[in-house]
Amino acid sequence: MSDRGLDTGRLARTLVLIAFVTTVFVLLAADQLGGSVLRVGLGAIGAVAFVTAITAFLIAAGEYYDDDSSI
Repeated sequence: MSDRGLDTGRLARTLVLIAFVTTVFVLLAADQLGGSVLRVGLGAIGAVAFVTAITAFLIAAGEYYDDDSSI
């Protein structure tokens, strides 16, 4: 593609996938865990989702950087 800029399509697809997987894991954790273990589990799931979203953004931004530096 000759469009220059952040690869928003890839970023959006990845964020939707992260949201879906996180939702499934949260629902499974809520069904299986309880009390303080549930809080720890939800915190861990949220942390992994957050780091994955940051990585997806950096990958999308890296595509922009690669295209920009080849000029």
